[in-house]
Amino acid sequence: MNARYTVLVLVAMAAFGMPGTAVAQEATEQFIPIGESPGVSREESYLGECVAYDAEDRVLQMHGNRGIRRILITEKTRIWLDRSPIEETNVVGDPGDLLPGRRMEVRYADPDDKEVADWVKVEIVE
Repeated sequence: MNARYTVLVLVAMAAFGMPGTAVAQEATEQFIPIGESPGVSREESYLGECVAYDAEDRVLQMHGNRGIRRILITEKTRIWLDRSPIEETNVVGDPGDLLPGRRMEVRYADPDDKEVADWVKVEIVE
């Protein structure tokens, strides 16, 4: 790689951020504990406790510091089990894991429309 190309790459990285940073976080998001996702937790997500999950309508009700939220779980919503409290690796879950009383974090598919979940992390403590 010549010096001129190196300078252009460095300038672009400084101006636009590290290329691939968002992609890298997306690929590893499953393994980040609830509430610790850089740039997402508490900004583009909702943390709270599951009040109920209606499997027929695919609606999750959560209670957090901003009250009760109703969030749609779609076919595209990814569900992960956060097993970091029991010092085990996080794994893929399913809607059957959305049980009342469990602590959860939901990232919205669209931060301006807080009705559809992109992903849900469910804390497993036993």
